Amino acid sequence: MNPNVTITEEARAHLTTELSGRILRIAFTTGCGGSGYRLASADGPDTDDVVLNVNEVTVAFDSMAARNLDGAVIRWSEEEDGYLLDHPTAVTAVWCG
Repeated sequence: MNPNVTITEEARAHLTTELSGRILRIAFTTGCGGSGYRLASADGPDTDDVVLNVNEVTVAFDSMAARNLDGAVIRWSEEEDGYLLDHPTAVTAVWCG
């Protein structure tokens, strides 16, 4: 399944500069703090990733993220000093460059 994900213009501008030829990878994570999604720059997708071009940014989703992030919005927040993943099933999302 290919998720329908949006990247706001402000987030796209930041990502284009920060990724500098790399891709954005979104992966489902679990840990002592619960579960959520990790946004990170990567050289390329993992073998089973779903890869999409979203607002001129190459985004790779692991299988769990691809199944669960339909309708998500990636935005930039000055207050949070980083990227936010807005979606009802996303418990947490952090940028790990």
